[in-house]
Amino acid sequence: MDITNPDLVKIERGDDDLSFREIEPGKVYSRILIDRDSGRIVYELIEPQMEQRLQTVYSKYVKQYMNSGNRSVINISLESGSENGKKPLPTDIYLDQRDADVVRYYVERDVSRYGRITGLLLDPDVEDISCEGAMKKIYVFTKEYGYIATNVIFNDDNDLNFFIRKIVQDSGKNISIADPIVDSTLSDGSRIQASIGNYVTASGPAFSIRKFRKEPFTPLDLIRLGTASAEIFAYLWLCIEYGSNIMVTGGTASGKTVMLNSILLFIPQNLKIITIEDTRELRLPHENWLSLVSREGIGKNYPVTGKRTGEIDMFDLLTASLRHRPNYIVIGEVRGREAFTIFQAMSTGRYGLATFHAEDISTLIHRLESKPINIPRSLIGSLDAAIVMGNFVFKGETKRRVKAVSEIMDVDSHHGEMTVNNVYSINTDDTFKSSEFSYLLAKIGNRYGIEVGVMDSLTMSERKRMNTRPLMVEGFLSLRGNMSRSDFRISKAFSTRSLSR
Repeated sequence: MDITNPDLVKIERGDDDLSFREIEPGKVYSRILIDRDSGRIVYELIEPQMEQRLQTVYSKYVKQYMNSGNRSVINISLESGSENGKKPLPTDIYLDQRDADVVRYYVERDVSRYGRITGLLLDPDVEDISCEGAMKKIYVFTKEYGYIATNVIFNDDNDLNFFIRKIVQDSGKNISIADPIVDSTLSDGSRIQASIGNYVTASGPAFSIRKFRKEPFTPLDLIRLGTASAEIFAYLWLCIEYGSNIMVTGGTASGKTVMLNSILLFIPQNLKIITIEDTRELRLPHENWLSLVSREGIGKNYPVTGKRTGEIDMFDLLTASLRHRPNYIVIGEVRGREAFTIFQAMSTGRYGLATFHAEDISTLIHRLESKPINIPRSLIGSLDAAIVMGNFVFKGETKRRVKAVSEIMDVDSHHGEMTVNNVYSINTDDTFKSSEFSYLLAKIGNRYGIEVGVMDSLTMSERKRMNTRPLMVEGFLSLRGNMSRSDFRISKAFSTRSLSR
């Protein structure tokens, strides 16, 4: 959209601003500061001022474009003719060029974008957006300051209900009194969970949005952020490239999906991958990759199946995926009956990766064995390792870190006891320590006819002496695009070199 006068907002960073960002040049800004009255950190979204006299023009165009069905092009033009430097729109109100630009900005924002939360979604510092009801401040989550209140508010329940219905319908789903709660994906990939009315929430309509990163984190990105060390990723590269069943576990917003997406880059390009998700989040550069997403049904649940008409759940997708003969099956999040099938697939030669809500390896095993999942301990033994994610506070800042990398070594068939080896774990000083032994690497060595002694020699101290970082840089830069055969040989050479030391 072309705006003749781009400087609809003129503002500079203030002395009290903790953070100041230009979101859209000349139009939208954000700043984080300490409120002098409350002493709390707050988030302020700054947009062009629209005077009350422009509301009639704004409402006219919003109605026109909402009814036209074509929201992709917002064309608000000034008619020819002028009076004292003013140019008229097709209304009784005379406006100058800046007035028309302001109206155009708000019509486009509310018709073809995301309404009053557009600026929040465009701000790269914002990770989550949550609204707990009308006439309440919307909160955003930032990595540096956590949850902070904003100056964005919905005026009443009708205003918020209308917004939720529009944004859900634009995402391709429907929300109604019969189905007042919905999970969906916005056009930019962000995940939204929304509800209307006061049917499921006492405070009325509400929504929560987890923003989608346009470019997913690679292992190199996570190494730079300190999420895990280069040695941990070197270990995971070996495990995944040579075939392993791995779960990424942790609490809410601990970085499970980010970690899962990053380690999927270790899967060789020629192998077939199928990902299964409720909401699409995983993105891979592999050509031999099939992404499956579950579908909600309509109407009431059938007593026999417990499902609604047209519903396709993750269990259905997993069952269908086995007929595709995949090398790797990836489940975005294991929650229900699909867990039994994925563990059966793991035990019969297919490799699986998934995320799961559990704070540590013992909680993971306990929840897998408990209702409603009910996985026998003998099947849990087909899981090779778990990456446990967590949130830690270092020097006053919350950081996402790999809490531990744990291997399941053995399951006692008589007593059901399970032996676990914590290959890596985090120290209190934000460094990682190793157990100096990997049962999984030894098992891979046996599988491929490599001497166990050679595999055992791949301890933390020896991997530190390897020149891993340049090799990883080359490999991951190539993985950002489509990997060529020569690029693939780079990653293969890394693994071969590691195994032969």
